[in-house]
Amino acid sequence: MERVVGVDIGCTKMYLYAQVNGEHVEQKVSTGLDCPREQLKHDIDTFLEGLPFVPEGLGMAVPGLVEGDSRVKLSDISSLTGITTDYFGGGRFPVRFINDVKAATVAETVNYTDKDTIAVIMAGSGIALGVYSKERMFKGAHGFAGELGYCVTSTENGPKTLDSLAGGIGILMQAGCGIEEFLERISSKDSGTEKLLTEAGFHFGLALTNVIHLFNPDVIVIGGSTATYPGYMEQALETAQKHTLPDMFNHCLIAPAKDNKRIVALGAMEYMRSGMQL
Repeated sequence: MERVVGVDIGCTKMYLYAQVNGEHVEQKVSTGLDCPREQLKHDIDTFLEGLPFVPEGLGMAVPGLVEGDSRVKLSDISSLTGITTDYFGGGRFPVRFINDVKAATVAETVNYTDKDTIAVIMAGSGIALGVYSKERMFKGAHGFAGELGYCVTSTENGPKTLDSLAGGIGILMQAGCGIEEFLERISSKDSGTEKLLTEAGFHFGLALTNVIHLFNPDVIVIGGSTATYPGYMEQALETAQKHTLPDMFNHCLIAPAKDNKRIVALGAMEYMRSGMQL
């Protein structure tokens, strides 16, 4: 199966990807938590119509809980909740859904074939975890394992989720501005913004410590735009090293995603192409 298209539906944007004669064909469109499913379908169909082939399959990575590979049980993008693959495929080609961080994990397994246990953390609008160990994805009882961003920690202002403390949307809410203004503050080295990112990195570092202690991975791959903010990962790694058992920390490679821009879409494509069962 060669003519496969990958779709990464995120909480702020959707990324669509295909390869044509070895060349990248890609597009980004805006989404949002209240993006209607009709708009998502329209943007996907428009992208597909511009390709010089009819897809043999469509791999779709979505934020939220996926039942099997054909239904979204719950998503941060409300219009996706309850949707099935038939809505997007319509009998034209097969479609498979996969949770977005599990898609990223599928993509990275190709890069670490010699490792026993691979953990992938996507730090974007929210934070989620995928773990692939002994050639199997860790799914939990109902396939929903990995919602790292919903883990709760105690703060001086009461219990808070990791998403609210260190996820992209949570950071913007703390900053009290939109993404464009936030990026301008970063560029101008605003002291308040730098402090906020350091604090967010601290909480993300504690999450790294917990992942290492719980799963003992050979490697943790970190992707997502939030992890690229200045100071965020530096503080996270310093915090993780300080609070993790030395033998476990020293035997765990912490590395950036090989292709941070495409990681989720590539994983969705591989999931569709390979017929992999999670």
